[in-house]
This record gives sequence, structure tokens and C-alpha cells, in this order.
Amino acid sequence: MEDDYSEAPSQQLPMDIIYKILAHISDPASLARLASSCKFWHDLIKDPTFLDRLRRRHGDHGFTPSLLLGFFYQDNRRSSPDLWKYHIDKTRCLAPSFVRMSELTQFVGSKAARNTRKLLSLETFIPGLGTSLNFYKPVASQDSFLALRRKSKDTDGQTIKDLICVCNALTGEIFEIPSLRVNRRTDHYALFVTNDVDLSGRVSQSFQLISIWVMKAKKFVSLCYSSKTGTWTACEGVPELMHGLYLVSNSAASSDGVVRWLCGSWRQMMLTHVTTLNVGNMELSYLELPPEAKRNKAPLLGSSADGGLLLLFAQGLEMSLWKHSNAVGSDSSGWVLSERIDMRSSLPPRVGIRAKVRLEMFRGKSGTVVLWVDEEGLFLFSLSDRSLRKIDSEYVTKKYFLCPYEIDWLSCLAITNLTVDGSMSLDVKREKAQGRWRALMGTNLVANTAY
Repeated sequence: MEDDYSEAPSQQLPMDIIYKILAHISDPASLARLASSCKFWHDLIKDPTFLDRLRRRHGDHGFTPSLLLGFFYQDNRRSSPDLWKYHIDKTRCLAPSFVRMSELTQFVGSKAARNTRKLLSLETFIPGLGTSLNFYKPVASQDSFLALRRKSKDTDGQTIKDLICVCNALTGEIFEIPSLRVNRRTDHYALFVTNDVDLSGRVSQSFQLISIWVMKAKKFVSLCYSSKTGTWTACEGVPELMHGLYLVSNSAASSDGVVRWLCGSWRQMMLTHVTTLNVGNMELSYLELPPEAKRNKAPLLGSSADGGLLLLFAQGLEMSLWKHSNAVGSDSSGWVLSERIDMRSSLPPRVGIRAKVRLEMFRGKSGTVVLWVDEEGLFLFSLSDRSLRKIDSEYVTKKYFLCPYEIDWLSCLAITNLTVDGSMSLDVKREKAQGRWRALMGTNLVANTAY
């Protein structure tokens, strides 16, 4: 990398042309490579103005599939009661595994090859874990950070509290979280990542981990852990769900300091609202669903790149994507139908028009949806290019639990902090950092169109 700007592109091209060149680059791998090529590109791409411009460009739910690197999961069979009782594998790393997007084969015509590569352990990215994270399961992720939980048990085998750990597979960091002094099991965890800028202009990231209990199915109690202070603090206030509504606990979606759930009316026995918990002031707000969504039993919530609310649901083999404008009130008038997606041309031809398709997960930034197709298994569908990938790993399918691992624009450039600006002085450490990046992205970083 050049130490000065003597050969910078700005010496030959006007800056408006340079910005137009950058406007055609939107995937993390290409940005990281370009930022590592010289000091000029590094400073330009790491500038908050450029990152903000990228986010605005993808603001209108402009999906970026390459932001989803893959999925972390923990296999139930590897944490069986026998292992708990006899501790057979004291030296074996049973940390969560990782399946990369590059390992998921895309359907071409009527065929898709089976995935045969060995899945990766978390120890691949954070060497030396040993047995320290055995039996931990991924419970939340945001912007390259991953929260893991292990249920702690007493001598009688009863769950007494959660043991928590947060790590960043992209940078190789691991954060030990103090144990919660609460015996009740947490109902939901949420991760909120913040971009911080110091006086010298250097950008770093911090996070908050939120532990939420829903008492008697209506009262919300929260604790917040801050990576800056290293302590848990109680969130003030105990808001209560509006009378006559019930909470769909497994519908939670979190982003930008809020956690959202779907709610239904006991009287109408149907979904009616989105309930939003603002963790900062512990206040609840309600947003009425569009009429078409109220008749659906299993919508999914998501967040767009600009923090907007997305709603996705399926009717037969057609998906409907809705977006809500934050500038509009709490009634259903603020919802806009963005698009309808016909899945028939993407699904395997042997799947008939009466096939049952269930939406499992939705990630709004990358625009990826996990589908369950009866008698076929799990698939990954891209709203961006309508591509379909088979999640046919025996372990992943039988476990039936996935934790998506997405990065953001700042996270994808974190590797340049480690390999370009001198914060890692030893070459061996630079190589390790680059190795984690390659492992997460897959061996072929050039084939970005595959994402």
C-alpha cells in the first residue's frame, strides 16, 4: 500500500467521476479489496460520508444479498444429555458451526448439487476456544456481532440462569459477559451495534445486549449490557401490553434500538398490530397491520437499510412485501405494497402449484428469506435476484435452527483496519485477519454474482 497520495486516482480523474465509480461497487468483498489497495481508496471508503451515501442508496429496501455471509447454528445431537452427564468430550470444541453462503448450491433448471464441503466451527475464526463455548447456542446477531447463550443448570438439572458470550467472527474478538443475576429464563435477546468516531476520526464499534422478559405474557422487563461500561443495568419502566392483545413471542425482530413483535386481538382471534418496544425509554407503541396481512397467519417482520419497517408474508406460492413510512401515523394507511413475488419459477419443478411453503426467516438488509417447502426441506430465497439455494446440510436441516450472520458497510471494512492502517504490526496477525475474512466469504471472493 502506498503511504501517500502521489499516485492517487484524483491526480488523473475529477472527484465526481471517482464517486461515480464507487457508486457501482456495493458488495463487501470488492469494497475491502479496493480499500486495501492504497491509502487514497482506504481513506475515501472509510469516510463516514461515503458509508452514509451507500446506506441512502439502499434506503428504499434496496437489498444487498452479499451482506449475508451465512448462518451460525448449534446441533442438538452434539449437546445430548449423555455429554452433559458424562462429559465425554472435554477436549473437543463443540462451539456453534457456520455454513457459508458460498456452500449453498444454487438451483439451475431442475437440479442442485449436494453440498459436500466440511462445515466450519466458530473456532475457525476465534482460535483457542477449546471447550470454553461448548453447548453455547446462537441467539442473536447484528452487523457481524454474534450473541451465544448456554443454559446453566443446578445439581438437579434445573435451568437456573443463562451464560452469555458475544463474539465477532470477522475481527476474531470475543467478549465475556457477566452472568445475569436472574433465575428466570430470558424470553428474547437483542443486539444493537453502534458506530463510534473518536477525536482522531477513527471509527470503531460498540454494542448493547438486551435481555427481555415478558412477564405474564404482557409486562416487559429488560436489562441492558453495554460493551463500553462492561456492566448490566436495569432499563427503567415496565410497560404493559395493550388490553385485549396477545403477543406472538417468536415474531421478534430488532434493529436501531427497538424490538418489534406481531400482536393479535383476543376478540377477533387474528393478527392486528405490530408492537414496538423502544429500549431507550421502555415505551410501547402500536402500528395497525394492513388489512391483507391480518388474514395471514405467519407474516415476518424485517428492517430495511434505512431502519424502516418491512412486512413479508406468503399466500400460496406468492409473497407480498410491504413497507411502512415512519412519517405516517399508527393506522394502516402508512403501509405501501412494494412488490409481489411469484415463487413458482424459482422453486424446483417437481414442486406443484399446491405445494405448502412456510416462511421461516426474513433479513431486510440482504433481502433473503428462509423457506420451508413440504417434502423438500429448507431453502434460501433472494428477493433481489429471485435465486434459490438449497440448505441441504444434514445437520442444519435436522437441527432446524439457523442464526443469520449479516454484516454492514462498516463491518465489511473492519478488515482494512487490521490489514492497512498499521493497527496490527505483525505480518502473522495480518495473515490471520485476512484468513478469517476469506473463511467467512468463501474461497472464491471474485464470484460475487453468485450471491
